[in-house]
Amino acid sequence: MQIRGIVFDFNGVLIDDEGAHFHGFQQALKEKGLSLSWEEYCQDYLP
Repeated sequence: MQIRGIVFDFNGVLIDDEGAHFHGFQQALKEKGLSLSWEEYCQDYLP
């Protein structure tokens, strides 16, 4: 069977992964001694 297409998700189309992205980003910043609140994340990184 030949593959005719690929379906992928982009931030909320099929799966809401924004929370996971935020927590990963928050953990990476924490390792550098920085912090980021949900409000700051939404304001600075979401359209």
